[in-house]
Amino acid sequence: MSQLRHALSGALYTVIEDGRVQVENNGLLGIFDANGRHLEGELRHADPHMVVWLAGPQLPASDKPLRRSQRSWSEED
Repeated sequence: MSQLRHALSGALYTVIEDGRVQVENNGLLGIFDANGRHLEGELRHADPHMVVWLAGPQLPASDKPLRRSQRSWSEED
């Protein structure tokens, strides 16, 4: 389960089933879809960037990290 705490508000963002995000802030809860739209709960506002970061499209996991020699830019850039 992925979780992030918002650096400014302190709200806790947690990915739940079906790609939805539960946000808890000051005792209030809200559920949002992966695009940041409110679905249910008392908390009706969430940081859309945090919601998309957690529940939006994810890059595929790489089995090997890129080495410096595999990068597409040269050292002069």
